[in-house]
Amino acid sequence: MSEPREWTGAVSERLRCCICGGDTRGADDYILVELTAAPGQARQWFGAHAAHLNEVMAPGFKTDIHEA
Repeated sequence: MSEPREWTGAVSERLRCCICGGDTRGADDYILVELTAAPGQARQWFGAHAAHLNEVMAPGFKTDIHEA
C-alpha cells in the first residue's frame, strides 16, 4: 500500500520551510504562503512550518492550522 499524499496546496510538492530551510515532509504544521505584486500577475509561493512563521510575524498576527 502506498503512503497517503501530503497536502501541497497550489503547488505540486511541499516546499522547504522559508524560515529554517528544513524539509516539511510529514510536518503537521505545514503552511503555504502566496505573495503577489500588484498591479501585475506575478506570484511567489513559500512553504513554512507555522511555528517558525509565527516567530517572525509582527505582533498580533498568527497562523492557525485547519484541516483541509
